[in-house]
Amino acid sequence: MGKFRYIIFACLSFIQASIFAEASWLPEDFTLFNVTAPFFPTPGKITPVPTGSFPEHVRGRVETGAEWATAEVIRIDNNKVVFEPRAAEFVDGKPVTASAVQGSVTWLGTLEGLYCRTAAGISRHNAYGAGGPLATQVTGLVSDSRETLWVGTPLGLSLRTADGEWSHIQGAQGLPVEDITALALDRSDRIWIGTSQGAILYKPYEEGRQWFYRAGKRYLPGDAIKSIAVAPEGSPVYFLTDAGPGRLDVVSTTLLEKADTIEKRVNERHRRLGLVADCVLDNAEDPTAHSIEDNDNDGLWTAYHVAAMSLCYGATGNSAARESARESMHALYRLQNVSGIPGLVARSVVPAEIGKTKSEQWRPTPDGTLYWKSDTSSDEIDGHYLAFYTYYEHIANADAAERALIEKQVRALTDYLVNNNYQLIDWDGKRTRWGFWNPEALNGNPLNYVESGLNALQILSFLKVAHHITGEANYESHYRKLIVEHHYLDNILLTKKCFPDENNHSDDQLGFVAWYPILQLERDPRVRRALGAGVSRHYAVVKPEKPSFYTFVYATIDPAGADIAGAVENLQEIPTDRRIYATRNRHRADVQFSPLPNRFGRPLLTRVLPADERCFKKWNADPYEPDKDGDGRVEDDGAAYLLPYWMARYHGFIRETE
Repeated sequence: MGKFRYIIFACLSFIQASIFAEASWLPEDFTLFNVTAPFFPTPGKITPVPTGSFPEHVRGRVETGAEWATAEVIRIDNNKVVFEPRAAEFVDGKPVTASAVQGSVTWLGTLEGLYCRTAAGISRHNAYGAGGPLATQVTGLVSDSRETLWVGTPLGLSLRTADGEWSHIQGAQGLPVEDITALALDRSDRIWIGTSQGAILYKPYEEGRQWFYRAGKRYLPGDAIKSIAVAPEGSPVYFLTDAGPGRLDVVSTTLLEKADTIEKRVNERHRRLGLVADCVLDNAEDPTAHSIEDNDNDGLWTAYHVAAMSLCYGATGNSAARESARESMHALYRLQNVSGIPGLVARSVVPAEIGKTKSEQWRPTPDGTLYWKSDTSSDEIDGHYLAFYTYYEHIANADAAERALIEKQVRALTDYLVNNNYQLIDWDGKRTRWGFWNPEALNGNPLNYVESGLNALQILSFLKVAHHITGEANYESHYRKLIVEHHYLDNILLTKKCFPDENNHSDDQLGFVAWYPILQLERDPRVRRALGAGVSRHYAVVKPEKPSFYTFVYATIDPAGADIAGAVENLQEIPTDRRIYATRNRHRADVQFSPLPNRFGRPLLTRVLPADERCFKKWNADPYEPDKDGDGRVEDDGAAYLLPYWMARYHGFIRETE
């Protein structure tokens, strides 16, 4: 086995040396000591994925009094919602819980068995499990256009085909909750399933996604479903729950409509001093009154928005996008200038009357009108350079005043980092906690091994952006020095550190924020192949998550190797409504748990659930976590959707259709 590993290592080294033997500024004897799979873009061309309309489930309102409290059934009568007790029908002395007609047979469900009524009379179905329903307790019955009988039980869903064959669907087959309490069918044979822990839409005869779990306040007033009624046209769908009646509207939308809605909302209630941020609603059901608090990552989240709207302008030429990006970019300039020390970026900024009440980490501006938060991290600087690149590329480059301003800002920040040995030095002369990109820290301190790849990627990306915008040769000199003398290209090959007991999703986000500019700017074939090896290794780890942001960044270097279809699914699944509600998934029958928790000690699933079934907010969150808290009052700004959407549009990975 040892000899085999040596042969593999030697072959990879030979391949790597061969593909790097191209014309390049790198020295001929330059060698990469870290060995990863060589990068070869996947053969084939990618054509834009057409993205038309798709359905989205949106919670609606039901106007009602207290009559629902004693009801057992909800139904629709002449477009009106009616609540009533269950009809007093008995079979064999037992109350009928549900009924359905399959061909010439009427099936009757009770809590003690399933009965069939034919012209010959009524008889009890005697087989359960094999040859019959999963349980004697029947809680729902529907029959579809193919004459398939669907039977709900506390143990799962059973079905009987027209030829009498029985089969079952439980968690292993995709059913999220097995304790079924009600069934309803729409005209397209889609089955709405009520359970003791939420509602489920099942599309048994359709391609693509078949299961849609709808639970929690995002969708329902309560999760214990008593009864379901579906409008003739399939929408709305009404639910009688333990907390009152609920309604889901099946709304047709497009990715572009979602983007427009989110951007409109950003400018209505998600700006504070121009910065883009989450807001806190006074009332989750009434967005008219809200507040916005400062956040340690104000710069990073605002940079998302700068990049998104800059790409939007690049794709569409929409002047409103340009102005929105400009407002966000100038808010970042304030963070870059507010300390009074050229190049020392603030985490956040607040008016003086608020800053005076805060900790010593908050410092007054030279004129005393504002307070700025110190100890800025690498996360923030990462975002600022993404904003620099996208804003310059699509907006500032064509505007003399904006171009002069961005060059000034880029020089100030980059010079500050370079002149301080690639460190961010705070107001007190000490390095900020996470502001280090210097060789002594990344290569000379084993405690920083986890950061060695990511931070090397960041500083190379920063320098590449700075050289691109300013033309300053010194930045390119530092870029080359870090690669040749300090092996930063080696570090980048292992940007993504993979440990069985720790997967840092925040670092995934920061990595792809830095990957995007450098992949667009680096043209040297040998350096670019190394970058390709590093980003392809990184993308291979996150690809199962179907992360639209990371996928579209990767697609700029390997479009045929990126899961564009999965990324489009992710964009479709991110709710337009950005209020953050609690999600609970650990009870589900269709999930499995990892034997190890995440780095915060929380349990993890073995697969990522769709974004509309979990709490999707920012790209730094762990998508494998099953549960999150939230009461709907915190509303995410939505830039985490806007960025991948407009990136995909600009690069031609997706195409909106009528």
